[in-house]
Amino acid sequence: MEKERTLKDALPYEFLIGSYNNTRAYKMKDVKVVAEHCILYDQDEYICWPGTQKHVYSWVELENGYAVGWNENPARGWSFPVIKL
Repeated sequence: MEKERTLKDALPYEFLIGSYNNTRAYKMKDVKVVAEHCILYDQDEYICWPGTQKHVYSWVELENGYAVGWNENPARGWSFPVIKL
């Protein structure tokens, strides 16, 4: 039986070891992922990030009704925005 994929499995390793443990996304690290979206792999069926951040190319939908994105802003560095779907 395959282990359920959680947010901490879907985001880069730096999310767990970096300075993100005070973020809203980190508090959801053990929530089950129900869908994953990535512009690099899902080009035919890519669903754009529904938030306002401009540099989110990968994001997940969580079982709790939230979405978490991986914002790769070149001017500010990484962030992991959370929005209610």
